[in-house]
Amino acid sequence: MPLTRAVALRTAALATILAAALACLVGPTAALAQPKPNLVVMGEDADEDSVPRGNRIVQRVIAELSETMNLRGYNVYDETAVAMGFTQPNRVRRRDAELIEVARAVSNPPLDVVAIFQVYASATKSAYSDIVRPEVRIPGRLLNVRTGQSLGAFEVAGVQLPPLPQGCDRECLLERVGAEAKTIAADVAAALTAKLDGVVAPRRADAAPPAPGGLAPALPAGPAAAGEPCGGLPTAYTVRLSGFSPQEVQAVEEYMAAFRCYEHHRPVRASGAGAEYWYETRSDSARLGRNLRLMLEHMSAPGQVQFSGNTFVLSRVATR
Repeated sequence: MPLTRAVALRTAALATILAAALACLVGPTAALAQPKPNLVVMGEDADEDSVPRGNRIVQRVIAELSETMNLRGYNVYDETAVAMGFTQPNRVRRRDAELIEVARAVSNPPLDVVAIFQVYASATKSAYSDIVRPEVRIPGRLLNVRTGQSLGAFEVAGVQLPPLPQGCDRECLLERVGAEAKTIAADVAAALTAKLDGVVAPRRADAAPPAPGGLAPALPAGPAAAGEPCGGLPTAYTVRLSGFSPQEVQAVEEYMAAFRCYEHHRPVRASGAGAEYWYETRSDSARLGRNLRLMLEHMSAPGQVQFSGNTFVLSRVATR
């Protein structure tokens, strides 16, 4: 057999093997549906003018926000239930920094999105009569727990509320304002849920990046394989490589860019024995971890994959 033909056949065989390997990394995951993000609703009451946490008005707002998002298919968890092991459940006047830290500290289940809201309630007496009208304003916003990215915000204010009855005491005031706050919270919840739906909406691929090494046929673009939709919350992970050669680091970067649901990556640091990347994807941590382990197997690079928080550490195990 001529030498050139033997080389061509060997190259074709390598391309077939690599294509099959990449199909294992990209193809089978296409059939798995992206789960909805895990979400927690939290009230911010650091402002002394806001209604404090624990007040029945705030509790009715939390219940309405949670129920609306739960009915839209999101996995909504109760803050007290998931964080009571390491926080004070009755603590009030908390800043948003504390809320975000608590959400990040919850590991079972891992939280993806935190819905933060405030409640401002007051009553204004007319200058011409004894008519007293309550006023309620509820701003809310969505944050990606891991990255801090703002996913949307909405506020309901300026709604003309019915006047309070004559002789309305504190109990009456709490019930009347709580009922109005619940109605307003339903509008806030609907708007925030619509914004979150837009963030996790499926995306399709438009272009095809080259495969690692240029041997295999071009793969579909990162968001989906074969033009299939890729939905899920955009999430960023830190991927650290330790003990890899420059050639292996280059191969790893090309593999990661070919993973399904890939969005973007950016090198943070690089050295002669490894690198660190900011890796944005719509895949969940389980799928990304599985792809990274399969990648090392197909590269014939003995190594270990550790995951904690939003950081993947790939350590090359040196052998003789």
